[in-house]
Amino acid sequence: MIAWLEHEGLRNLVPGRVALDADLVLVLGANAQGKTSLLEGVYLLATTRSFRASRPREAIRFGAEKMVVRGEVRGPGGSGFTLAMELGRSRGERRLLVREYPAKLAEYLGFLPVLALAGDTPHRVAASGSERRRLLDRATAVAEAAHLADLAEYRRALAQRNRLLKEGAPDPLLEPWEEILADRGQRIAARRRALVAAWQEHLGAWPDLFPEGGRAQLRYVEEIGGARAPEEEREELLGALVEARPRDRKLGWTSVGPHRHDLVLDLDGVDLLRMGSAGQARSALAVLTLAQARVAGERRGGWRPVLVLDDVESDLDPGRLAGLVEAARREGQVIASTAKPELFHETRALRLVVRAGRIDEVGRD
Repeated sequence: MIAWLEHEGLRNLVPGRVALDADLVLVLGANAQGKTSLLEGVYLLATTRSFRASRPREAIRFGAEKMVVRGEVRGPGGSGFTLAMELGRSRGERRLLVREYPAKLAEYLGFLPVLALAGDTPHRVAASGSERRRLLDRATAVAEAAHLADLAEYRRALAQRNRLLKEGAPDPLLEPWEEILADRGQRIAARRRALVAAWQEHLGAWPDLFPEGGRAQLRYVEEIGGARAPEEEREELLGALVEARPRDRKLGWTSVGPHRHDLVLDLDGVDLLRMGSAGQARSALAVLTLAQARVAGERRGGWRPVLVLDDVESDLDPGRLAGLVEAARREGQVIASTAKPELFHETRALRLVVRAGRIDEVGRD
């Protein structure tokens, strides 16, 4: 869990330190006061990324030279240590600290597992395959920290191959990058495939929140498909890359590989992630987030994730909303924002209120 967060230069928030040492933290306030910014600060501290913006530098306050987020992380045994991220406006101005010592990104990531579900998540996931892959990869990395390093190497190799394709480079220059794409791509796809199967086992665990969970089928969609020996998968992906060279030269980009895969949640022939109603999609994504949290806790030896729920009441009726909050606090620490505090008047929680960027504690139940 995260016990406290210090922040400076974070969006519209007044610099300060806020206690978060509870299994459920409710962040209350009207719109545009800074609730989401606080949740974003937690997510930035854990991942160095934002769940609401494509570039983390967008979270730096207008006119500020840098943003700093620092927090204390406590593990299953209760022992604590600090994480910190300093991010400047210019490229390369980032500093990561673990226990006050400088750390590289690969060393830093994974200390604070976090999953996010925002009010606009269903709309973004419905509209974009890249958003579905992002959803998939973020949750996979929470359960398996090594996933991030493989993704980074895969993306670098992909960018190099795409550049060479556009330049009309000969086959020998493509080959080294295709070897990397096949190797890291196999690991990425295998890890995604295994986690999707693990999440599927838990979709029916919250029938009050998502009654259709027992019938819904979560599937990882890949052009080659099927679990085989790693060597066979690598060779098949490498062969597909070689075979696709003529087409890819015309396109100017790589048309096969995990960066083209997708995630489907099928219910009676309807993909809820792309075509479900707002309420149904929200419930499905909420249950998927709970399943991801449960699997992550199992795989990380009881180190439960932080669940960041922004605009938690969006598209959910009061009964399902209560079910989500109570279920989420059993799977990890929950930090949830809402503009409707009346929906939670009977909920036991640490309550914070945000007004004009200032955060105040208003109660502990």
